[in-house]
Amino acid sequence: MKKIDLLIDNKEYKDVCVAESFFDRFKGLMFVPKEKAFDLLIKNCNSIHTCFMKFNIDVFCLDKEFKVVKIYKNLKPFRFVLPVKNCCHILEVKSDYKVID
Repeated sequence: MKKIDLLIDNKEYKDVCVAESFFDRFKGLMFVPKEKAFDLLIKNCNSIHTCFMKFNIDVFCLDKEFKVVKIYKNLKPFRFVLPVKNCCHILEVKSDYKVID
């Protein structure tokens, strides 16, 4: 996968993997262990699922200029984000929320 740097809401994301092939888009972050998680940009996408993921993620729904339309924080595995209006791309990043037991 190709890697790029992105600036989203004044936060820099370095070495973001871009899912370009059908397989990369289909697989996404499914089955990836938390310690090997990476940031993933899915272009031309306005909805996702977190089935078979092993960690929580933050989801940034972006418009065609890569401006944030909507954010889903700390999305747990086996959840769905239905199509978001004006969303053209989705950025998935490992959630930095700390779970306190």
